[in-house]
Amino acid sequence: MSLITLWLESLLTPCPRYLRRMGFLREQLAIEARYQRNRASWEPHLTRSRVAILAAADTCTQHRTVLILGGGLINDVPLAELAARFQQVVLADILHLPKNRRKAKAVAPNITCLNFDCTGAVEKLYQAGKVLDNEPATTLFRHASPRLPPVLTSSCDLTVSVNLASQLGYLPAKWLAKGRPRGDEFSLHLRRAAALRHLEWLQGLPGVHLLIGDRALVVRGLDESEVER
Repeated sequence: MSLITLWLESLLTPCPRYLRRMGFLREQLAIEARYQRNRASWEPHLTRSRVAILAAADTCTQHRTVLILGGGLINDVPLAELAARFQQVVLADILHLPKNRRKAKAVAPNITCLNFDCTGAVEKLYQAGKVLDNEPATTLFRHASPRLPPVLTSSCDLTVSVNLASQLGYLPAKWLAKGRPRGDEFSLHLRRAAALRHLEWLQGLPGVHLLIGDRALVVRGLDESEVER
């Protein structure tokens, strides 16, 4: 993806001011650019993700709605297969690039792109500002309650979190640290709180749940035994 293409995508992508300032649009464009550069090396993981999603779909007793959380870039989502199996496919992400909206629309008419903050805390964090100390910021993520449209929640037979959990607190922590240096521990605590809250929230949804991750955070004791994952 050329610099001109990135610039045009940035201009043409509908995006609230606070998401632009916090770097969400820039990061999504950067991920798309990295995918174009490293497509061959990424493909094994993306293929495993698509296979896992279809395997989870096979376990559903009904096939009304499949909700894909973190589905904005859609490279790891088997769109055509899901559209053929489910009445509705919802790609939920904090923002969607126009090219990916067009790609989704071209695959099938029952695919919808939904702007949705999977943490439920990003806008509140922005409104509170960078004055938040470590613990209040972490608490905000820990107690956040993302709200899906009720009609969507009631019809979800499969919810998939795609390579999302490790990323939820990354950009907010980076934004909070700008102009106010914070230790690595702050970023770790915020990202951990966001990931754990995401897992808890996911378990509260109806239907089948699938969590796909791109990394694991493992806490080990002094004897190197695994304490927490």
